[in-house]
Amino acid sequence: MDRGSVDAGHHRLKHWLGGAALLAAMSPGAALAQDAEAGNSGVFSVVVENDSLSSGADRNYTSGIKLAYVSEVSEVPDWLSGASTLTRTFSGSDPDFWGIALGHSIFTPEDISAVPAPPDQHPYAGWLYMQLLVGAEEDRPGNLEPRYLDTYELELGVTGPSAMGEEAQRGIHEWLGAPDPQGWDSQLNDEVAFAVSFDRRWRPPWAQLSTDLGGLEFDLTPNAGVTLGTLRTEARLGVAARVGWRLDNDYGPPRVRPSLAGIEHFSGGELSWQVFAGVQGRAVAHNLFLDGNTFEDSASVDRNPYVADFQTGFAISAGDWRLAYTYVWRTEEFETQPTRQDFGALAISVRL
Repeated sequence: MDRGSVDAGHHRLKHWLGGAALLAAMSPGAALAQDAEAGNSGVFSVVVENDSLSSGADRNYTSGIKLAYVSEVSEVPDWLSGASTLTRTFSGSDPDFWGIALGHSIFTPEDISAVPAPPDQHPYAGWLYMQLLVGAEEDRPGNLEPRYLDTYELELGVTGPSAMGEEAQRGIHEWLGAPDPQGWDSQLNDEVAFAVSFDRRWRPPWAQLSTDLGGLEFDLTPNAGVTLGTLRTEARLGVAARVGWRLDNDYGPPRVRPSLAGIEHFSGGELSWQVFAGVQGRAVAHNLFLDGNTFEDSASVDRNPYVADFQTGFAISAGDWRLAYTYVWRTEEFETQPTRQDFGALAISVRL
């Protein structure tokens, strides 16, 4: 297929993703959200990450989608009450909210026409998973100590043919008239994998400034975390700089792991907007999608131990709705990767 057909396919995908976002905004949940009072509410989010939202090239991490819900503050079910021991130990407080998410991600080599898939490019893989989290926020109003939010997360899923990455990508490409990926026979084998993660996001008083210039606010939001498991093992450290109105509305927009940390919660109510830029560095000891299957031979590449994400974007919320877009530059994740990767992330959230 010629380059014009490929570009046309990616152009249609961008319109399709925008349409999907609009349909989500017009779903039955919208009527419920309009009646919700400002303040404490659960939040539902749809997050789409795709290379067609940036460079338009299928390669490496090519697609991710996540549907997520976080509860109202101070609403943690009895079956998660045991998490209070964990949060008291590390966060100094009981859980404030909980959340659940379902997601699907696709990884491919750069040359999707090659059969077999090139051994020096990213292996084919799908990832079908669920996430469960609890969050604990330490807030000391009037105190000079930092305010922070801790999240504890379990990610559990399956890779290999059972993750249906091949069916998802081929179906979308057929609908778009884009090239058919040929090398899925070399994808990772079926494997159940897991990861447990801890992240802390700070909101230090010394990093928050306001001006008389139209009421603009500025802040820095550092974050740090660690993940352990057969899916991924890494430590991370990052910071985001933001400018806008009502920055205390949230801790940044939600994203698909392992991207720079965000969270579904936001305060809602009056108009809030922000423009942000951030960076996160990761020291990676294991990545299933690069290192290959844990218990049997499979496609793999030589992983780089250090990876960085640079991102910039905007978020705007009004009433019970929030829209965010993020553009991401990710450094090379494996030794034979010729260039960095760019992709876009679109997130729509509604307070229920």
